Amino acid sequence: MKYLALVLRSLFRSKRRTVLTVLFLAVSVFLVAILQSVLATLEGFANNPNASSRVAVRHKVSITNLLPLRYGDWIRQQPEVEAAMGLQWFGGVYQDPRNFFANFAAEPEAIVTIFKEEIVTYSEAEFRDFLRDRNGCIVGQSLAAKYGWKVGDVVPLKGTIFPMDPRLTVRGIWRSRRQVDEQALYFHHKLLEESVPWMEGRVGAFWVRIKHPDDVPAFIERADRHFSDAVEPTQSETENAFQLNFLKMMGDIATIIHAITMAVLAALLIVTANTMAMAIRERTTEVAVFRAMGFTSWQVLGILLAEGILLALLGGAGGIGLAWLGAGLIKTGLGSAIPWLVDFAIPKETLLLCLHATMGLGFLSTLLPAWRAVRRPIVDGLRAL
Repeated sequence: MKYLALVLRSLFRSKRRTVLTVLFLAVSVFLVAILQSVLATLEGFANNPNASSRVAVRHKVSITNLLPLRYGDWIRQQPEVEAAMGLQWFGGVYQDPRNFFANFAAEPEAIVTIFKEEIVTYSEAEFRDFLRDRNGCIVGQSLAAKYGWKVGDVVPLKGTIFPMDPRLTVRGIWRSRRQVDEQALYFHHKLLEESVPWMEGRVGAFWVRIKHPDDVPAFIERADRHFSDAVEPTQSETENAFQLNFLKMMGDIATIIHAITMAVLAALLIVTANTMAMAIRERTTEVAVFRAMGFTSWQVLGILLAEGILLALLGGAGGIGLAWLGAGLIKTGLGSAIPWLVDFAIPKETLLLCLHATMGLGFLSTLLPAWRAVRRPIVDGLRAL
């Protein structure tokens, strides 16, 4: 600590250079923290611990191919199965294409059983009204609050995949533990069958709840073997695997984010190394004077390394502060467009990783020029006096 004043004075010898470097570091750390947090949020969506007992049975060829609804009768007869329902992504638009949220046509009786970890609180009376009303729907609390829907309101959807524009009456609103689980709307699959003739007796996938998670592999193997010779063969997978495949339709997000992160870290290393090399090169004579006054090479090396680490620490702390302040804005802005990010947050692990990474980069970028400076003969450094 006795050398702290010396380190600070040396660090701010060129205030403009130091401030610009700190700003660059802060923006870079902010970018890395946000990108890694987006990736963590999406991976959390596709690795839901509550989905360990759920299986999606879809067409083997493609997620967009349809299956016969009669497959559901065989699925429900299996000893491992607690409940099953047909589920079809509808993809309707509410008022404006930017108002994106998940909306499904479903066989409604088993919804609350299959998704009981997500549909935690709901009214039994409202759910019975939903079952009786062919034009009814149920929605999550966050989604209803976003658009100001109440029970009894009419929600018009414009079909983008199917040639129908249903006018649905909100019959129930459920609550969940996470906002992301409240970003969905379900209506009757019968309504879709009646409005779209080629959907009669067809569905996109079956969502199946298994009584015990240990029985999931056995059910998956038997179901796919049973339908392997059918005209519409199946591919059964856990819900998390299904969600991961769905996210991959948007591209290999993880690879893109990791590539950007590596590029940013490389730029950080180059900029910080260049800054410290310039700062140390300008003080060749000063280093020689320190050593002539009795400072050991290791003491001088420690002072120079402390300067580089402190510079990186200031930039890293600034970036973490920006990320923390911007998390709420990103959650509000992106969460409205991408419902999977409605629970966006920056994990503490990500913040610590960014802080440690910047300090490590500060050390690495300073080590080589500092080592060269202290290894230079004292006489060579004093010649400039």
